[in-house]
Amino acid sequence: MSTLLLLIIYLIFISLGLPDSLIASSWPAMSQSLEISPAFQGILTFIISLCTIISSFLTVKLVKLLKTKGVILVSILLTCIGLICISYSPNFILIVLSAIPLGLGAGAIDSALNNYVALNYKAIHLNWLHAFWGVGASISPFICGAFLTDLNGWRNGALCLAIIQSCIWLICVISIKVWNKAELQFEKRDEENGNKTKEINTSFIETFKLRGVFPALIGFFCYIAIEQTTANWFSSMVVFEMGVAENTAANWASLFYIGIMVGRLIAGVVSLKVNDKNLIRIGEGIILIGLIFMCMQFNVYLMPAGLVLIGLGCAPVYPAIIHSTPTRFGAEHSQAVMSIQMGFAYIANVSFAPLFGVVGRFTSFLILPYVILVVLVLLVVCNELVNKLTSKPIEKATN
Repeated sequence: MSTLLLLIIYLIFISLGLPDSLIASSWPAMSQSLEISPAFQGILTFIISLCTIISSFLTVKLVKLLKTKGVILVSILLTCIGLICISYSPNFILIVLSAIPLGLGAGAIDSALNNYVALNYKAIHLNWLHAFWGVGASISPFICGAFLTDLNGWRNGALCLAIIQSCIWLICVISIKVWNKAELQFEKRDEENGNKTKEINTSFIETFKLRGVFPALIGFFCYIAIEQTTANWFSSMVVFEMGVAENTAANWASLFYIGIMVGRLIAGVVSLKVNDKNLIRIGEGIILIGLIFMCMQFNVYLMPAGLVLIGLGCAPVYPAIIHSTPTRFGAEHSQAVMSIQMGFAYIANVSFAPLFGVVGRFTSFLILPYVILVVLVLLVVCNELVNKLTSKPIEKATN
C-alpha cells in the first residue's frame, strides 16, 4: 500500500507544478485581452504569494484538523476552483479574487506533503518528487501555449489545467482507503522500530524557540534566494550586459531548470549512500564552482556552463533540507518547522529576487554572481550552524 500511495504522491507533485507557470506564460495575452497594463502581473503574483505564505504558516493547524490527506484534498480542490474562476473572469479584479484560492491551495499542500514524505519515505523519493514537480511546471507553458491562438485562448488554457487538476483530485478522493491503509503500515513500522512520534502541540511562536530554527530558516531563505534570483535575472545579465540575443538567452536559461531536474534524479540515487548533511555540502560546492565560471565574464560562453552547474548544485539542497527536518528537529516538531520553512521560501520569492532586479537596474546585472556568492556563504554558515545546534539530543531543543 505504501508503494501505491507513493505513486499517487508522485502524481500530486506533478499537479503542484502545473499552475505555477500559468500566469507567467499566459500574461501577455491576458493583459491584452483584458486591456490592462502588463505591470499588473506583479499585483497578481504578489496576491498568490501572500496567500501561499499565509496557508503555509497555518498548515500545522490544518493538518491537526484535517490530517495530511484532508489538507491535500482541500488544497487541490482550491486550486481547481481558482483555475476555473480565472478562466471565466471577465475583468482583472475577479482574476485577483480567483488567485486567492490558487495561492491558499498551493501553500498548505506543499508544506503538508513535503513533511509527510520526509517522515515516511527515503531521501531518494524527495529528490525524485521535486524533479516531478519540475515536470508539471515544464509542461504547463506548453499546455497554455497550445491554446494561445488568439488573445482569449488563455481562458481555455486555464480551464484545461483545471480539468487536469480535477482528475488528479478525483484520483485522490478514490484513493482515500489507500492513504488509510498506508498510514496504518507506517504506524506499525514506527512502533516496531521504536520511533513512534509523540503528540506535541508546537505553536507558531514556540516553533521559533526550537534550537537551530532561526539559522535553518535563514538558510532556507538563502537557498530560495539563490535559485530564484539566478533563474529570474540570468537572461537580463547576458542580454543587457553582454549583448547575447534574447532567443539565445532564453535557451540558455532553460538549462538551469534542466540542471535542477537532472540533478535531482542523480541526487536521489546518491542519497542511498550519502546522508542529507553531506548532500547539502556537495550541492553548495557545485554551486560555488558554477559561480566561479559565471564570474569569468570575459568569456560569454562560460555563462551557460556556470548556469548548468548552479542548477546541478541547487538540485540536492532543497530536498535534503526538507528531508532532514524531522532528523534535525524531531518528528514531533517537523510539521511546525516545515510550515515556517515553506513560508520563508515564499517570502524569499517575493522579496530577494525583485530587490535584486531594482539594484541591478540602477547598477549592473553583472553583479549577479557576486551577490549570489555572498548569499551562498550565508547559506553554508547557516547550514553548518544548524548541524552543530541540532547534533545535541532533541529533548533539549527548547528553552
